[in-house]
Amino acid sequence: MRQLRFHVRRCRLFLSTTIAALVLAAPAAAGELAQGVRGLATRAPKEMKIDGNLEEFEDAFCTPVNYFHDDQKNRPAQFFYMWDEEAFYAGLRTLDAKQANHADDAHLWEGDGVEWYFDTRGGDKLRDKNWGPGAVHMYWTGYKKDQLHPRWCLRPDMLQAIPGTGIEVASRKTADGAEIEFKLPWANFPDFKPAADAVIALDAELCYSDGGPRVDRTFAYGSPLSVQQPASQAKIQLVEKLLPAYWKACGAVMMPIRCDTPWTQPTKGLVTGQLVLPPNQADQIGKVVFRLIDLQGKTLGEFEGRTITLNKAGNFLVSQATWPIDLATPGAHHLLGIVYDGEGRELARVAPRMVSVGMSKGY
Repeated sequence: MRQLRFHVRRCRLFLSTTIAALVLAAPAAAGELAQGVRGLATRAPKEMKIDGNLEEFEDAFCTPVNYFHDDQKNRPAQFFYMWDEEAFYAGLRTLDAKQANHADDAHLWEGDGVEWYFDTRGGDKLRDKNWGPGAVHMYWTGYKKDQLHPRWCLRPDMLQAIPGTGIEVASRKTADGAEIEFKLPWANFPDFKPAADAVIALDAELCYSDGGPRVDRTFAYGSPLSVQQPASQAKIQLVEKLLPAYWKACGAVMMPIRCDTPWTQPTKGLVTGQLVLPPNQADQIGKVVFRLIDLQGKTLGEFEGRTITLNKAGNFLVSQATWPIDLATPGAHHLLGIVYDGEGRELARVAPRMVSVGMSKGY
């Protein structure tokens, strides 16, 4: 009898584990986001032109990065993502007064550019610990030295990862930085079949050099762990368009949030909170509320943000609020950003990103 009960428990454990695995691996139903999806790629318009002009990305899903850097005139950037049956497309808009990439054609990460992490393997292999067929780590840039000269290359130990079929990069300068387009055809991943609601994985890392060697890097989804393993990438779903219902799952990368205490202030000490507004969907937001919560979950205060423009031409916007330092003791409270639409309906909740996303550890 004891042995029978043991086998019954083993069977129950096996069934529960199997069901959980099937749920996690299950594809999304049409029009819904799969479990664990953190980002999107929206449908590209017909006849995409890779010319460095990001007009086609007007309605694309975006992950803003580096908005909280000390140099808000030369670091903020926006990554955009789209797809069609031919290719995956990425767009990058930067604020950057010192544009250059002095690296040779095989080491593009040593200057202004993008480290691109991409995984199409699906099933149990998607976001695996190890790299392999169907996953690639590569680089693209809009520059050669200080001139516009689009280039791309593969990671040195992955030169056979993909054939490079039909890859295109194009760039152009803007008044305050640059715009770069990247096209990665699905032909380089023959085992993947692009379709609405399919799930892949990626991370996008932006590198700045200020005219010399690399001095800054930031990750849209993961951290420097993305260099070592695809497990650090995020699940990305191919969708037709960005729907309000998707904001809840994707708000953390659409609208990063941070708070800090400025080191010099004209008034008695205040904490400043900032939440990034998505560049092409800010008009869908009615208000942003910064909620302070103590360690027992009690609300300490709520502060409505006001819109601050970092750069008008590129729609670089943040919602900002301040509150007294005595209201939020360091290490003894949490911050929550709550985003509402124009009718007062909640779109998303966002918390500070507790992971190192740059060249040095810390958040």
